Amino acid sequence: MKFIIKKKKLIKLLSKFNSFVSINPKNPILSNILLSLNKNFLFLTVTNLDIEIGYKLFLSKKNILNKGDITVNIRKLYDICKTFPKDSDLLFKLYNNKIKIFCLNSVLCLSILPSSDFPILNKNQFNFKYKFIIFSFLFKDIVNSIYFSIGNNDIHCYLNGMLIEYINDTFYFVTTDSYRLSIYKVCNNSNLIINFNKNNFFFILPKKLVVELYKLLDLFNENKKIILEINENIIKISFENFIIYSSLIDGDFPDYKKILYLTKSNYNYIDLNIKDFRNSLLRSSIISSYSFNYVTLTLKKNILKIYSNNTFSDEIKDIICVNYIGNSFKINLNVKFILDILNVIKNSLKIRFYFKNSDSIIKIDDTKNKYIIYMVMPINL
Repeated sequence: MKFIIKKKKLIKLLSKFNSFVSINPKNPILSNILLSLNKNFLFLTVTNLDIEIGYKLFLSKKNILNKGDITVNIRKLYDICKTFPKDSDLLFKLYNNKIKIFCLNSVLCLSILPSSDFPILNKNQFNFKYKFIIFSFLFKDIVNSIYFSIGNNDIHCYLNGMLIEYINDTFYFVTTDSYRLSIYKVCNNSNLIINFNKNNFFFILPKKLVVELYKLLDLFNENKKIILEINENIIKISFENFIIYSSLIDGDFPDYKKILYLTKSNYNYIDLNIKDFRNSLLRSSIISSYSFNYVTLTLKKNILKIYSNNTFSDEIKDIICVNYIGNSFKINLNVKFILDILNVIKNSLKIRFYFKNSDSIIKIDDTKNKYIIYMVMPINL
């Protein structure tokens, strides 16, 4: 193997791949990147056995001197390459079971592992049943809006991912950790999603895949079409020159539609200024973080009281004027959960806060985006 590549071309990709690959002393080849030179392309591949990410990088014929493939430790390669000048050319040459890198007056030599030991998926075995296209700006907005409520290493594996469900010409993107629920709804006729199948389907993307896909989309400023192909346990995601394969999470996701139905009747609501509400909750969170991380909201005629205390006898009381005439209402909520919601609402000045009683789920709507719904369970003290 022998080829020449611009440092700025390679380093951009290595920076993203480097954050994906983890140190694996039990299986060192999983800490490596596979470099394969074939025709006019350099193929870069990394894997953690659950997710495989590949990229096809075009090289001119004059820069391809000898074809071949190797695996090399990606962290060493990345740390070395980023020290070279931005516009420099890097010459890679396989020599005596090592890879030599020439740049300016420097010659570096890195150990390699056999490419035959690199665990690449057999792509020919997959028969994908469903396919749809989503624009990258929409996917990024969905992740920004609902990612925070994905479970974190929950024993119920289906909570550690994002549900994508297609039903009745509508896509639902849903995350929950069983204490809060976030839903982003997109109609199939919105021109933002193109579905090639009329049959209903659902699958759960692992949290790690959602994170990595979001980071890779940051490489591009333009809006790209992301093609998703799915079978029972594998998803293939294609955009630009990236191809990603990942296993899906197996399990029955909670019935979020039942919860939506429950919140349709006998719920009162108030509209709250996001800035004022957030500032009040931030002050309360400082106090409550020293105990149980909750706030108490009390609603009376045109007045919302926000109260928090802790085991050190610190306390805070805030009052926000609201437009409300109705029965008194009191509830305890995790202050972090509410702040997470307020922090991802970007284009609205107000939220609509739905409530029923102190034991019922709280529903929060983005007043500018009717397709996003948030729900939070109360805390029983």
